[in-house]
Amino acid sequence: MKLRRHRFTVLGTYFLVIATVASVGAAVWRSTQRSTRDPAQRYMLAAVKRGDLFPSMTASGRVESSVRTVVECELENITIGVLGQPLSAGGASVLLSIVPEGTMVKKGDVLATLDSSDYEELLRQQRITVERSRADFRTAELNVEIAKLAVREFRDGSMVEAVNDFRRTIAMAQADMVRVDERLSWSRRMLEKGYVPKGQVIGEEFNRAKAEFALSQERAALDLFTKWTAPTALRRRQVAVLGAEATLAYQRTRLARNLERLAKLEKQVERCTIHAEHDGLVIYANDERRNIHIEPGIYVRQRQDLMYLPDLTSMEVVTALHESLVKTVEKGMHAKIYVEGLPDRRFEGHVTTVAAIPTPNLRSDVRYFDSTVRLDHAPKGLLPGMTARVEIDLERRNDVLTVPAMAVTREQGHEYCYVVHDEGLERREVTLGEGTKDLLEISEGLKEGESVVLNPVLSEVEQDTIAVAEQDSPVGTASTAPKDAAELVSSN
Repeated sequence: MKLRRHRFTVLGTYFLVIATVASVGAAVWRSTQRSTRDPAQRYMLAAVKRGDLFPSMTASGRVESSVRTVVECELENITIGVLGQPLSAGGASVLLSIVPEGTMVKKGDVLATLDSSDYEELLRQQRITVERSRADFRTAELNVEIAKLAVREFRDGSMVEAVNDFRRTIAMAQADMVRVDERLSWSRRMLEKGYVPKGQVIGEEFNRAKAEFALSQERAALDLFTKWTAPTALRRRQVAVLGAEATLAYQRTRLARNLERLAKLEKQVERCTIHAEHDGLVIYANDERRNIHIEPGIYVRQRQDLMYLPDLTSMEVVTALHESLVKTVEKGMHAKIYVEGLPDRRFEGHVTTVAAIPTPNLRSDVRYFDSTVRLDHAPKGLLPGMTARVEIDLERRNDVLTVPAMAVTREQGHEYCYVVHDEGLERREVTLGEGTKDLLEISEGLKEGESVVLNPVLSEVEQDTIAVAEQDSPVGTASTAPKDAAELVSSN
């Protein structure tokens, strides 16, 4: 056993020496290769140069319609009184029919029908009530006319005739007074001559007193009639006019209210047949959380959503912008839209809205802002809910330092470029500005005219990286595939 253990120890030492020699030889060979071969022969290079940059930002989103009508049950709870008994319709009905989901409809097409029997009965009763109210209103109008005629008849007829009667009676009393005065004067003269007895004179004086009293009575009656009796009777008739007019106003308001209820019931019956307000695509308003499935036979309530009717001629894409990028996007910016359901096609559009506050998200601390991109022309086949990718053209950058996007790698959260020198490669950290899919703006780290490696692979560039790069920052794990330009801009 000791002999075998010693033999294994000798063999292990032997193989260790061989491995060490091989490693040293490989290192010498690599050093020789690095020093003897130009990096331009081993790597694809690109020059750092100035130029105009047309940066863009890419974001995903979903296709929606900018005109999205919500079709809901518009029936209302209505109660009317008929001969003191309340009748009502509860603001709900049974869905009798509905067009299939996904149907393309035109403006005015029938979308759904609801059971209108309850509202039709209320409508029939209300029409009877309206006719009764019209009759009462007409009666009130006639009563006002009659009351006004009574005022005119008394003021211009009966009162004038009564005053004239009083004046005729007074005139007759005055004539009697004149006749009695003449007889009294004659009797007195005859008494002085002895032709008549004194008793006759006394009788004539009594007749004069009677005539004078009758005249004063007639004058007092006229005064009483003109000052009190006639104005009182006229005022009573005027009060009757006011009462008739008040009744007429009430009947007018009652008729208007009944007509308003009639129009409202007619509107409710019309709403039992739902028509499309514009062209669009029918989408049922199913709600899985509440276990609501739109189908014929269900009982729908007031204000319940039945379907959505997006207008396919006015489409937009709703995207979520990262909080680091939202400040670079403004209303009116041009955008290119690519829809997964319509491959190999590009659509033009413009940014219409950018949310001022982020969308609430309790699951993440990262904030996103909703943005809307309106399509200039909506193509056929574009439907709500499709997945889309939006490229928003940002502000143009003139005369900036640029490199190809493939020349930048991300290592340990920083961006680097491998710059070519005569003695090898320098790993240099850079600061990015704006970018496109192909080019990136370099704010710091490179100079115009330098050459950088395209698609650097860590296992290869480590062999040619010179010490000056190692002093700047330790080499981390390089990405074998550079990130997309939009992602690099986002990370910056």
